[in-house]
Amino acid sequence: MNYNEILKRGKNFLKKNKIKNPYLDVELILSKVVKKKREEIILNINNVLKNADISKFKHYLLRRNQNEPIAYILGFKHFWKYKFLTNKSVLIPRPDTELVVEETLKYLEHNKSKKILDVGTGSGCIIISLINERPKCSATAIDISIKAIN
Repeated sequence: MNYNEILKRGKNFLKKNKIKNPYLDVELILSKVVKKKREEIILNINNVLKNADISKFKHYLLRRNQNEPIAYILGFKHFWKYKFLTNKSVLIPRPDTELVVEETLKYLEHNKSKKILDVGTGSGCIIISLINERPKCSATAIDISIKAIN
């Protein structure tokens, strides 16, 4: 089976089961399985998959079909300018949360040193994004969940 065939089958399977964004999801899953960017997959649409990769793809596809968020399946989520690890121990960073970073940056001058506290940090996406944008600041991030901190 080649990339094109598995993408079509996966899309049809998710679409039939009313999963939102089925084509994007199967592209992301295939990208994870073959460890290539989505663009590389499209450019090499006739590449043939190994049996082990087909099995992995089906496993991830079944997880997605059970409405498991794609960020948990992939193990990461892009937020702000960065890529953050995700699993069931943290909430998935949401695009609208980037507004928190954007608004906070307005109050943190570039060359000033401020201390920042992030309570309930989870994936750390907010605090890490802020510190990367304002390296003269220092931060403390805490969370009640040891799994999230790890």
